[in-house]
Amino acid sequence: MASSSLICSLTSAASTCLPLSKPGTTPCKTEHGRRRRLSCKARAGNVGARDDDTVVHHNIDRREVLLALSGFTAATKLGLALAADDTKPAVCLTPPITNEVIKCVSADGFQCPGLFRPEDVVDFTALPRSNGPLRVRRPAHLVAADDEYVKKYEAGIRMMKDLDATDDPRSFRRQAAIHEAYCNFHYKVTAAATAATTAAGSPAPEIDFDVHFSSIFAPWHRMYIYFFERIIGELVGDPTFALPYWNWDAPDGMILPAIFNNESSPLYDAKRNQEHVDAVIDLNLGPGKQNDLPLCSDDACLKATNLCTIYRQMAVDTPAQFHGDKFCAARVKAPGSLENVAHTAVHIWLGDPLSANTGEDMGVLGTAGRDPVFYSHHANVDRLWHLWTGALGHENFVGASAGQWLDTGFVFYDEKRRPVRITVRDVLDAGRLGYAYEEKETLEWLDKRPKPATGIERSGVGPRVPVAISFPVTLRKGDKEYVTVERPEKARAGAGGGSSNKEPEVLVVDVTIDPCEYAKFDVLVNVPKGQEARVGPQDSEFAGSFVNLPHGGGDGGSGGGMGRPLTLAYRFALRELVEDLGCGRDRLLDVTLIPVAGERVVVDDVRVELLK
Repeated sequence: MASSSLICSLTSAASTCLPLSKPGTTPCKTEHGRRRRLSCKARAGNVGARDDDTVVHHNIDRREVLLALSGFTAATKLGLALAADDTKPAVCLTPPITNEVIKCVSADGFQCPGLFRPEDVVDFTALPRSNGPLRVRRPAHLVAADDEYVKKYEAGIRMMKDLDATDDPRSFRRQAAIHEAYCNFHYKVTAAATAATTAAGSPAPEIDFDVHFSSIFAPWHRMYIYFFERIIGELVGDPTFALPYWNWDAPDGMILPAIFNNESSPLYDAKRNQEHVDAVIDLNLGPGKQNDLPLCSDDACLKATNLCTIYRQMAVDTPAQFHGDKFCAARVKAPGSLENVAHTAVHIWLGDPLSANTGEDMGVLGTAGRDPVFYSHHANVDRLWHLWTGALGHENFVGASAGQWLDTGFVFYDEKRRPVRITVRDVLDAGRLGYAYEEKETLEWLDKRPKPATGIERSGVGPRVPVAISFPVTLRKGDKEYVTVERPEKARAGAGGGSSNKEPEVLVVDVTIDPCEYAKFDVLVNVPKGQEARVGPQDSEFAGSFVNLPHGGGDGGSGGGMGRPLTLAYRFALRELVEDLGCGRDRLLDVTLIPVAGERVVVDDVRVELLK
C-alpha cells in the first residue's frame, strides 16, 4: 500500500467522552453504529519461515471481533464496531484550516474562550517586531536557584489567576480553556468548508477538529505557548520574560522541577499523581507497568532507557514521521513521533487520572492546560522540534507541496488583548518569534542509538501465527499478537539491503481506539516467541510504543465528538532497526504486539511501507 501525505476516511455517528472516572467505571458513552466489512490480509504459518509463507485473505466484519470484547455494554460494543460508514462520502479538506473554516461550539457546560469579532482581528505580520533582546527559555530544574526569576514567574501566574473572575482573555482559566477547546473536540469544521468536498447533493457531515494527530500539533502548540509567555511578560512588566522548559530529555531534568512542587506556589497543582512527583520519570511507562518486558530497578537504568526512547523519537528521517501527516477531516489520522512518544508519556506519568493517588489535570486533554507545568512541558516539546529542524539537520523540511500547511492559521488573544491571526508560516523560526533556548547540558540522547539485544536465542522455531488470524484483531492485555509482514522489494534492493533516509522504511500499524481511554501497546521486531522479556527500549528489536492520551475531562467532557472510535495510522521507523539487526536482505519481518493498557484497542492492519 503506497503511503500518502493525506489520509482520508469516512465519517460516522458520534457520542461524547464524559469526565474521566476512577478504575472500575467507564468514562465514555457511545451509541449504536453500522457494520463495516473489510478486505484484509494476514500471514499464516510459521513466523520463522520465509519464501514459502502464504497470504491468507479474509473478509471479516469488525463487529464480530469487537463484540467479543469483555466488559462492554452492548451499546459500547456496537459503537466501537463502527470505524467508518460506507454510506457516507470521504471528506478531506482542500482549504487550509483557518478561523473561517472551523468554529467553537459552546455546549454541555463548556463555554468557548477567546471569542472575537472578525473585524477586530489583526494579522500577526502587521504587528511590529520586537527590537529587544531574545527571550531565553532556560531549563526548569536550573532556574530554581534564580529566586528573582521564580518570584516573577509565580507573580505572573498569580496575576493570570486573579483575572479568572473577569472576562479578560488573558486569565489563566481562559488560557487553559483554549487548549480544552482545540484539543477536546469543541471545534467543528464548518459545513461551508466541507460542502465542496462531498458528493453533489450530499449533506455535509459535522466534522470534529483537533490539533492532535497531524502536522498541526507542533505549530499550534508553539503559537499557544508563545502568546501565553507574552501575557506573563506583560503582566509582570518584563518583555524579556521567558517560560522555563522542563527538559525531561536530560538525565538531571527527568524529575518534576522543584519550582512546580511547592504547595504554597501558584505553580503547584494538586491533581498530579503523587507517586510520581518526586520520582524519575519513565518515558516508556504509559499508564501501566510493562507486560513481560524488562523493568529497571534503579534510576540510572531508567534514565538510560529514557535516553534511548528520546533517540528513537528524534532519529526519524522525514517530516511525516516527525510531525505527522496533513490534517484530513475524517477518521484515519497519522500522528508523528514528536507527539506520540515522550510528549504523551509525560502527560500520563504526571496526571494519570486512573491513579489511586490523585492525578488528572495533565493526564486528560480536557484539563491538561490547568496545570502550570503543562506550559513548560510543551516548551520542551517545542524545543525538540527546534532541535530537529536545526541541530539535527532538517532545516529544509518544508516541501514544495506544503502550502496548505503553511497557510493553516488560528486566532489567539495577545498580551494587549488583541485577537491576532497567526499562521504556521509565521512560527517556523523561533528566532523570528523573539525567543531562544539555553542549552547548557549535553544532548546525551544523541549517542543512545539502541543496540541489538543480548542473550536472545534465535536458533529455535519462531512464533506461530494461527492459520485463521486476520485483521482486525482485538488486543487484550496478557495476550501477545504475532504477525509476519512482507517488506517492499525496493527496500531490500538497496546497498546491503535496507531503505535510504530519503525514502525510509516504516512499519505501519492501523489501530482503532476509544479516544476516551488510555491505550498502549509495544511493538517488537524479530524477537522469537517466549523471549520478549529480554527486550526493552534500549534494544534495536524494540520498534517503539503506541500510547493514547485520553480525551474527555474538562467542562462537559469532549465536545460531542469523540466517544466514537478513532482510527490512527502510526509509523515505527525501521531503517536503523533493519541495519542494526542485519536483516536488510530479508523479505519478511516478524512483528510482536504487546498490549499494555486499554480495553478497546483494535489493530486493523500491520504492514511495511516506504515513505516518500
